[in-house]
Amino acid sequence: MRKFVLFFCGLLLLIGQLSAQTRTVTGKVTDPAGNPVPNASVVLKGTRTGTTTNASGVFSLAVPSSATALVISGVGMAAQELPLTQSNSYDVSMKLENKGLEEVVVTGYQVRRKKDEAGAISTVSGKTIENLPNPSVDKALQGRAAGVLVQANNGIPGGNVNVRIRGTGSFLAGTQPLWVVDGVQLNTRNDANFTESNPLSFLNPNDIESIDILKDAASAAIYGAQASNGVVIVTTKKGKAGKTKFQFNAYWGQATPLQKLPVLNSQEIFQLRAEALGNTNNRDINGLVNKVAVLNEFRIPTTGITNDKAADSAIAALPTYDWQDAAFRTGLIQNYELSASGGNDKTTFRVSGSYSLSEAIITKADFQRGTLKFDLSNKATDRITINTSINLSTFNQNVPFATSGSFLGSPAFSSPAMYPFNPIYNPDGTYAGVPPANLAGILNQNIISVNDYNTGLNRTNQLIGNVSLDWKITPWLTYRPFFGLDYRLVQGKQYRDPRTPDGFNRKGIGTAESEWNTNFLTTHTLNWLFNIKEKHKIDGFVGYEYRVENQEGIVATAEGFPTYQFTTLNSAATPLQPQEFFTGYKRQSVFGTVNYNYDGRYILSGILRYDGSSRFGENKQYGLFPSIRGAWNIDNEAFMGDTYWVNTLRARASWGVTGSDQIGNFDGRGLYGSAAPYNGNAGITFSQLSNPELGWERNQTLNFGVDFGFFKNRLFGSVEVYQKITNELLLSQPVQFTSGFGSITRNVGSIENKGIELTLGFQPIKSKIADGFNWISTFVFTYNKNKVKKLYFDPVTGQDLQELPGDPSTRVGRELNSVFTQRYAGVNAATGRPMWYDINGNITYVIQNADRVYIGDQQPNYFGGWSNTFSYKGFTLDVFFQYEYGRLSQDGQVNFMIENIARFNALKDVYDNRWTKPGQITNFPRMYSAGAEPKGSGAGSGSRTWFKADYIRLKNITLAYDINPDITRKLKLNTARFYVQATNLWTYSDWYSYDIEFVGTATGIIPQSKNITFGINVGF
Repeated sequence: MRKFVLFFCGLLLLIGQLSAQTRTVTGKVTDPAGNPVPNASVVLKGTRTGTTTNASGVFSLAVPSSATALVISGVGMAAQELPLTQSNSYDVSMKLENKGLEEVVVTGYQVRRKKDEAGAISTVSGKTIENLPNPSVDKALQGRAAGVLVQANNGIPGGNVNVRIRGTGSFLAGTQPLWVVDGVQLNTRNDANFTESNPLSFLNPNDIESIDILKDAASAAIYGAQASNGVVIVTTKKGKAGKTKFQFNAYWGQATPLQKLPVLNSQEIFQLRAEALGNTNNRDINGLVNKVAVLNEFRIPTTGITNDKAADSAIAALPTYDWQDAAFRTGLIQNYELSASGGNDKTTFRVSGSYSLSEAIITKADFQRGTLKFDLSNKATDRITINTSINLSTFNQNVPFATSGSFLGSPAFSSPAMYPFNPIYNPDGTYAGVPPANLAGILNQNIISVNDYNTGLNRTNQLIGNVSLDWKITPWLTYRPFFGLDYRLVQGKQYRDPRTPDGFNRKGIGTAESEWNTNFLTTHTLNWLFNIKEKHKIDGFVGYEYRVENQEGIVATAEGFPTYQFTTLNSAATPLQPQEFFTGYKRQSVFGTVNYNYDGRYILSGILRYDGSSRFGENKQYGLFPSIRGAWNIDNEAFMGDTYWVNTLRARASWGVTGSDQIGNFDGRGLYGSAAPYNGNAGITFSQLSNPELGWERNQTLNFGVDFGFFKNRLFGSVEVYQKITNELLLSQPVQFTSGFGSITRNVGSIENKGIELTLGFQPIKSKIADGFNWISTFVFTYNKNKVKKLYFDPVTGQDLQELPGDPSTRVGRELNSVFTQRYAGVNAATGRPMWYDINGNITYVIQNADRVYIGDQQPNYFGGWSNTFSYKGFTLDVFFQYEYGRLSQDGQVNFMIENIARFNALKDVYDNRWTKPGQITNFPRMYSAGAEPKGSGAGSGSRTWFKADYIRLKNITLAYDINPDITRKLKLNTARFYVQATNLWTYSDWYSYDIEFVGTATGIIPQSKNITFGINVGF
């Protein structure tokens, strides 16, 4: 008993001593106007122990006696260190955040202050792109970062997007940048065969914290082999210490067509066709014989039509049906998200889930996605921290009849071009013109029934995950192993219904496919950081990386289904030839970087990476990629002390080399392939020549930049000037046919990209109170000029080629994919015949290849965006414009509809401006059913089908209202926001067709839509 009493007394004494070593600190956090700052983070300096302020800005935290300071931060506020004194109560007045060069950027295996970086890096905040109704993050970058050109292939939700960073620098080795999400290097190849699918659609854009774009080779060189087209580093949101916070976000809306093409009614297209037949057959256009001939073409009964009055009556009675109205629709948009994050000084977490639905404006192209993301960080010991991130997603896409091209059954292509007198439905409501019947004209399929009856589904299940460990070996040395996985299963099915023309004679056709892609990555780095005599700071790392990617798939097809209700392959009568494939490649690398900073004024960095790729020939599998960067923070110099109006001024320069291996996995090897069966046995044949000297495409970039901030950073921005030269280009080069092969991949030629980038921000109006009126504007401008410097030596002529054989768009001194064609000279006013200029500038009616001249380029020389943010009280208005200038483009759909044949429905411009009488001045020739006039060329030749693709588009506008904190506090909420958002509201251009943004000829693509959504975001 006596021992127990002594033990109890000792325990009370110990508890008293411990209690004496801790105390409770309280305080209130306010903004510059004295308003409370809710949800501000209050953390013990040097630890993860902390709390958050309540709706009144008040906090309470138990602190040990050894604590010296608190670190307080909040959204829109600059982080502030609060020294702890003997007092237990504090009032903290925060300052508005002025990020600028104090922001951190992810540069590849490191997170650094932007002010300590000397390369060309653009950053897009996750808040900038949140809630945009874009299934993939790449589309959201359009116009947001200088030097980054984003163009869509089509308007299919979740479809592919083309991203170019500082121009096109390759013939063959790909043009897309490397995408890195939380350290995992992604495969962004479209593996779906039945529709446009974008692997980046796995990521919910609202899970993104920031996007850093490495544009110059000196910054991207740390990624070496895959960085020649730039690097896009996506960092997702992570958990923070403190009370668990929940965030719910949802928006709803609709997608509508941007426009309908102005086409002709039945009487107008009849007139054009009558003119075409009359002019071709030298007969009276308005004569009875000609009218009856056109009526017969249109399948209008002509029995009893013996005079002009009867013919005119039949023509006037032709109905007009709106096929575009039947093909297009209003699509539904929905998105729901819920996240939770929090933790303590040892463990932090964040978990989020989302569901989204985007219906296309043409059916059978809808996108549906579900995601689940989990992030966990645990401080196992004072020296070891374990991090993991897992992103699971599944997204389904309905398969349209076609994603592009002049397919008769495609609603996107055929709906404006259908003869308008063709009925869509029979009187009993069934579809007209279904097999064995058809409709009049070349477009003789009922495209609405084709799209309705045919089915297909593309499903992608994707896992992006990583696990890493930070082991602080010494105070200045850290070992970090990292393991990442990008796993994707793509399954697709397509069924051609026996009630449609494609499936009718074969009693239905079904195809199913499955493709597996496994992309594994591991890196191991040793990071160091130490200071020498306060002014000298040295940091860097060395590392090893290994990446292996395998892709395999199977495809099976069958035909002959008992009825259209049976669509699975096992119900078909005739299985067709199955297919199976496997491919893959490996990379390994060693790399390192050293960064030196003297007194915050002078910065020097160097990178060296040694890469190996299995894609190259055995003698050239490894390449060395160096870079060097330097910066001068002029604003930190003593002589700038009295220059009050200069807040930020720094100069940067960099030089570096990156490589590219974006070619086929076996382009450097001699290959055998399957051949035709011989004597009943499977055959094999030599299918590809080997090239042991096939090596790296090398990209060398020189960059100069200036960052500035004046007048308390009311005016801020950066200017970049660069030259990027790609040498040893990978190109498929012809070989003599006596070798038994047509071509071989070699390193030849050179391409140059050079340009200027400007990001200019200014704040015309800045309120002195927190909820006053503010206006911030940012303008992004890019000029890029591309030029082919060299092709390859031609042993036949003994000279360097000036033009790529069979491809006049690629020639020395001009831009890649430049437009060389004959110049259209308009219409002969006396005869209505189309004319062109020959090579000497003389008028001609028959064009030759020798008459082709340069008329422009297919990539814009100028592009960018302009954003404006207005805020007052709780309201915020964001207005964003995006633009392109300086490119030519074709629209294959329009080319069909401006023909002088009238075999399709035509645009209203053709009808209003066609040549009809001598003396008429116009660019639209007379109608002629043979297309080309005798001793003449077709009217669809030459520059007549190339149009300027310059535009300015009101890309996005958002109006939001944040509910007053006094009200949210009563509702027991942390935050509450309501918003309405619209995309693609207005476009300024002279473009003929549905949408101007697309690359290529845009034939039969599903266009983009105009979207309007309403949303709510609450935190609790």
